[in-house]
Amino acid sequence: MEKDLTANDLATLAPALGADAEQVAAEVKAGISQLIRYADGSRIVARVEYDAAGGELVIVAGAGRDAPGKVAALVEQATRRGWSVRFHTKRPALGRMLARLGFTESERVYRYGGQ
Repeated sequence: MEKDLTANDLATLAPALGADAEQVAAEVKAGISQLIRYADGSRIVARVEYDAAGGELVIVAGAGRDAPGKVAALVEQATRRGWSVRFHTKRPALGRMLARLGFTESERVYRYGGQ
């Protein structure tokens, strides 16, 4: 398990992390989130959260090739463990890809001021 995001990791994930890069890097360093490095150069940051309903795999950020294949593999692993999967994105195209994998939109966030 990687504990630090390298400069290459940050560069690859930059479009997905946006202004949250420092926070996500700190979560990886603290072991709250984990970095998955793929041989093709892709990267995914994920964490597992638990509540009364059980575990949930949260895909925090991802960048690289074959997103549908990589997400489908993560969903399969989560399903075997009895976990649900949550994926946050601001990108409509990624939302459409996730819908093809069986994801449904569950919330929208609206913000005023600040960021």
